[in-house]
Amino acid sequence: MTINTQPPATSTPHTNKAVKVKHKPFLTRSKLNTMLALCAIAISAASFYATYLQAKASQQQVAAANRQLKAETWPWLKMGYSNFDVNEEQQTINMNIQNSGTGPAMIHYIEYEYDGTPHYDILELLNDCCNLNAYQQALADIEHKNTDINYRNAFGWLVSSTTNNVLLADGEIYSVFTMQKTNFNSSLWMQIDNNINKVNAKACYCSVLKECYTVNQTSHIEEVPHCDLPALSTQMSNYGTKKL
Repeated sequence: MTINTQPPATSTPHTNKAVKVKHKPFLTRSKLNTMLALCAIAISAASFYATYLQAKASQQQVAAANRQLKAETWPWLKMGYSNFDVNEEQQTINMNIQNSGTGPAMIHYIEYEYDGTPHYDILELLNDCCNLNAYQQALADIEHKNTDINYRNAFGWLVSSTTNNVLLADGEIYSVFTMQKTNFNSSLWMQIDNNINKVNAKACYCSVLKECYTVNQTSHIEEVPHCDLPALSTQMSNYGTKKL
């Protein structure tokens, strides 16, 4: 019998050591910078939108204020013509222009077109359509022969007013031409009354806000950029009201 003299094999104990695994943090510096940048963009966009809404509201308020101011200062001109004076109970030609608006009007000119020719003075128009100068000359000749009698009172006055650069207050009526009918001037009076329908009249005027308009004899109003006075006739009067 063989005896094993070798020492028994000894087992080496195993030592369990924990292995540490390094995990990357969820918020890295790069991600944090990106998030901060996105937040800054969002805040800037919200601030810009709020500023836009505020500016839009301010513009709407300014526009509303301008509309109200325009309504409170808007002149509305109407041209008038009549051939009978109810108060005097007499046949009288009366041409006028009335401001029915809420603010004053600066009338720069009135254009009278007759037979294709524009005129910017009422007497120039009436001379073209009705030979007014002949009537005026006849009165002058009669007065020259006899200065003791006021033939103009007996035969009929006519009164005209300039319509260039006239300030017309709201509610005011401005007389452009007036002529009473008499036995002496009945032919001229009838000629004017019959031909007035052949005249196309147009006034150009501006408000105190320098907003300009034109209006014709049918009260049709159009807004225009300005009221530049056209080339004037050499016979145009700039001396205000005339009584002839």
